[in-house]
Amino acid sequence: MAQPAQSIAQSGQQSTAPTQKEHVVVAGETVEQIAKNYDVPAKYLRQLNKLSGPVRPHQKLRIPMARAAVASALRPVTSAKTMPASTAPTPAGTTPGATK
Repeated sequence: MAQPAQSIAQSGQQSTAPTQKEHVVVAGETVEQIAKNYDVPAKYLRQLNKLSGPVRPHQKLRIPMARAAVASALRPVTSAKTMPASTAPTPAGTTPGATK
């Protein structure tokens, strides 16, 4: 009897992060809105949850987390800011803007 419990503990240790999350639908939400919030295509969300019509309040949907993580990691950074020359780091022991 000790072996099955041991194998369950080992398989639980192998998984580092959940691959799915559960989302409970709130009144007024649509599949498209939910999909956008999790960076998942609405079509994929419909297929995964076997949806043929609109979602209902309190309905539980499976959200694929691995796909959302990949989508957000591949998204280009659009808010990157460059540092103006006047605020660039200065060598140690010097004062910015000081002249000799």
